Amino acid sequence: MADEKSLYELLKLTFDRKGSDLHLKVGQPPAIRVDGSIVHLEGVRFHRKEFEKILEALLTPTQQDKFKQIGELDFAYALEGICRFRVNLYRDVNGIGLVFRVIPYKVMGFDEIGLPSAAQKLIEQPNGLILITGPTGAGKTSTLASYISYVNSNARRHIVTIEDPIEFQFDDQMSIVNQRQVGSDCKSFQDGLLTVLRQDPDIVVVGEMREAQTIALTLNAAETGKLVLATLHTTSAVQTAERIINVFPENQQRQILHQLSMVLRGVVSQTLLPRIDGGRVAAFEVLINTSAVRSLIGEGKIHLIPSFLETGTEFGMQTMDISMLHLVKKGLVKAEEALAASPTPASLKKLLSNQRD
Repeated sequence: MADEKSLYELLKLTFDRKGSDLHLKVGQPPAIRVDGSIVHLEGVRFHRKEFEKILEALLTPTQQDKFKQIGELDFAYALEGICRFRVNLYRDVNGIGLVFRVIPYKVMGFDEIGLPSAAQKLIEQPNGLILITGPTGAGKTSTLASYISYVNSNARRHIVTIEDPIEFQFDDQMSIVNQRQVGSDCKSFQDGLLTVLRQDPDIVVVGEMREAQTIALTLNAAETGKLVLATLHTTSAVQTAERIINVFPENQQRQILHQLSMVLRGVVSQTLLPRIDGGRVAAFEVLINTSAVRSLIGEGKIHLIPSFLETGTEFGMQTMDISMLHLVKKGLVKAEEALAASPTPASLKKLLSNQRD
């Protein structure tokens, strides 16, 4: 019979096996994602009544009501002394499911993540907008946390985060860090952004820019002289710019292009690849908003960004393919894994071929 103890043991097992996610569905065997692949676990199964008892233990009455209303819920859960989890509770055709994403207590530093030097230096900007992008499970949260941790340890700043849910937690060091949870500390990302400037922040962190109003308020915050960090579920600088522009009606897009071109400092896009020796390693595309790139964005010539990424190495820019090439050369990633993950495999194949010649 499955119970809370069984859940604890599964979460502990996920952490011990260096899994990234635990999947639970009513009546189905649990599954862990390890190094990007799903591994099914036989034995414990949670039936509907057991699942409901666990949800009663995990959720507050307010969260239970919200889930009943909309059928989906994001929240955080902690195994004290081990790690935290970002949890997604959902309904599907077969019933109720839970996905637990592992959030370690320890925040990785820039070098542990493998963050390129130019991307590291973005956090030294006094103002503007830094965007961290990538698909789900690409390590965006870890990169965002590494930026916050770096400032917290090295500068006297006031950092305000707006998150849904709060994942990594920070104690004040040299900086003051205030973390606001959407749903409990503020109603929404929009409400959090509307009031954040009254809180005397130096740095504002937006957990995710999902729709037009949040994006507009984020751009406005960056225009006021604050340094703003935000994430998007996009895979490249081009896709990021297009996503931002296209959420607005056509009659507003020229103004948004101008705003973005002026406040943007850089875009760090990332993905995770399987390591040869086990685990995963990040590959990065880095766009720095030089005066030339600023002009491109302002004129709406987003499609020309890739050529500037290729020629902007003196500014620290790099394409995703160059990052993957370096990982293959270092013996960290197999060439076939890099080619499978590359946004432009023909280009990467040519780069790999040139290295062999």
